[in-house]
Amino acid sequence: MTDNNPLRTKPHAEVIEDGVYLLAHQGNGFAVETDEGLLVVDAGPDPDLVPDILAAMRTHTDAPVRWIVYSHGHLGYNAGVSGWLADAERRGDPRPEIVAHDNVVRRYRRYLETAGLQNRINAMQFRRDPASLPATPRLTMPDRTYDGALTLTPGVRLLHAPSETDDVTALWLPERGILYGSAAVIHSIPNIGTPLRTLRDTLRWADTLDRLAALEPRIVVPEFGPVRTGDDIATLTATSAALRWLRRATVERLNQGMNAEQILHDITYPPELFDVPWMAASYGHPDFIVRDIVRSETGWWDGNPTSLHPAHPETAAALRAAAVTDKQTVVAQAAGLRDEGRVQEAMHVVDLLAAAPGDDPWVVKARALKADLCRQLAAHAGSYVSRSLYLASAAALQRAPDEE
Repeated sequence: MTDNNPLRTKPHAEVIEDGVYLLAHQGNGFAVETDEGLLVVDAGPDPDLVPDILAAMRTHTDAPVRWIVYSHGHLGYNAGVSGWLADAERRGDPRPEIVAHDNVVRRYRRYLETAGLQNRINAMQFRRDPASLPATPRLTMPDRTYDGALTLTPGVRLLHAPSETDDVTALWLPERGILYGSAAVIHSIPNIGTPLRTLRDTLRWADTLDRLAALEPRIVVPEFGPVRTGDDIATLTATSAALRWLRRATVERLNQGMNAEQILHDITYPPELFDVPWMAASYGHPDFIVRDIVRSETGWWDGNPTSLHPAHPETAAALRAAAVTDKQTVVAQAAGLRDEGRVQEAMHVVDLLAAAPGDDPWVVKARALKADLCRQLAAHAGSYVSRSLYLASAAALQRAPDEE
């Protein structure tokens, strides 16, 4: 994995047990041999990568692919499905049946409706050139959907596992005690509350982890991270406990009248729940989860009456800047805070000028200073998402490609 592409790994295949494989591409895919052929979970992020994935898999099995199961509806995990279908045709095999949870269809329709928005979000979050993203998303609708659970073939059961999304499918091999945890199981803090994404339900994810743990699996294959066995499987319930703690702590403070920012500065994350490898804030962040819990229980208003029916953002920014008669002092104070290592506080000061339109020299200096502050914050951010958004913001302020 690289910091510019944190979700992808070099395509390869690992034998978990006889006839059961981990297929690495965008995280960990999965494959299992059955009497009817291979069941493959996730086709990978790009048709161009499929030959490498297939080559790795074919060193272990030459069985035809009977089913392709979508782990969930995020496009990066199955944009490569056309490559698998083409390979089946080339081999003279029957077309694999594509299976997914019912909600994937609704998600795919939403992605088609909001394609421009999704491209802007993905460009910021994954540091992509918007022009490199397809105007119409590459998606293939499932041939078959299910709700709840589905025994696809004897010894192979699909389980609805709502977590990161409402359409996650886990795969359970009950006779072998092997669980593919899909997007419900990752080797970092659950990415709830991602700043540019729709609401994700903290308790829903916790409930799913507890339900998967109750299966008492012998082996757990996560979507990201190493295969779990033995005592490591307890990380499922440990992650659930951390999520439930966040919910209780946030709601307790909401009941006291705190807003999101006040909660974030009041709360202390218990190290026994959060300072553990499987809860590393390498992609998401516990602060994001707190914000999503607040968002789930409150409206969009931030409590400031100014924002109820605001002026146009550029108008408001221009008027704020015009009200500052000594702009040089604002820039100097923000720069001084930066030099003292108080970078976040400097951001609040420089905002008096940085959002204003026009080419006033001190406004231009404020924008450049804010871009520098964003890069400094990115350099010290543990969360990939935070780094990406800081760097995208710096690029927008200077109208130049973002560089790390």
